[in-house]
Amino acid sequence: MDEVLQAALNASKKQNILTVVVASTSGDTADRLFELNKDKHLKFIVVTHDEGKSAWERRFNEDIRRKLLADNVTVYTHNQSFILLRKVINKLFGGFGFPRWYGHLKKVREQYGSGIKVCHIIVQMLIEGKVLRDEKVMAIAGSKSGADSCAIFSVKPDKKWPILEEVILNRLSGG
Repeated sequence: MDEVLQAALNASKKQNILTVVVASTSGDTADRLFELNKDKHLKFIVVTHDEGKSAWERRFNEDIRRKLLADNVTVYTHNQSFILLRKVINKLFGGFGFPRWYGHLKKVREQYGSGIKVCHIIVQMLIEGKVLRDEKVMAIAGSKSGADSCAIFSVKPDKKWPILEEVILNRLSGG
């Protein structure tokens, strides 16, 4: 995991990317990234998926959440109702030739593996949540536990989903 996190930090610095987005279920990946970061000018956004869960069902460690928030790190939990709405719209309009998000994700997973697919998903969640608008971001995610992939994405207001610019590191894994 440290190899992926360090590669993401190095590439962000080299390419002057100021926003780093990381998927973290328990908080461990986010905490480790925060500890590795020596360049405090980076803006971190942690994406978790504990929306609507009671305190005892949440997997994201509350001590880590408090630590990150105290250092002005955004901890974003996506509203899952957007996912249901997207699935309904996809079913209704996908047959008419409109771009289909889930078809796009399937192609991404086939070409790059699940880690890069999750990178796409977390950047899209932040676009839908109006957290990201028009910028380049570094996304870090994994397919199981910890981070196994990182990539640079462009977020453009006129595009329906994030544009994969460059895969920095990817431990290709299936679906």
